[in-house]
Amino acid sequence: MIRFQNVRGDVFVDDRRIDDRVMARDGLVLKPMGDYLIVTTQGSSADIQAIGKVTHLGPLAFLRIGPRRFLQGQHGEHWIPRNTKAFLAKAWRLAGGRV
Repeated sequence: MIRFQNVRGDVFVDDRRIDDRVMARDGLVLKPMGDYLIVTTQGSSADIQAIGKVTHLGPLAFLRIGPRRFLQGQHGEHWIPRNTKAFLAKAWRLAGGRV
């Protein structure tokens, strides 16, 4: 189970398996078998409870969680609402691709 806590600002959750995007909120629970990319923007942060530990994502960070993946890193992209698709595409590239 993947659970969000202390969500502040705009935190994107992109599920590659079902091609779905949502904004994270406190208490959001995701299915453990998804392939997720979680991305924070310049003014956001979140705590994610997954795989038996809590991971803090600060501003300009990403986390990829999948059945056999757990990859955390930083990005340098500033989010502008009209460029959301390009923002997520760059984050996916950093996280190992969307394929």
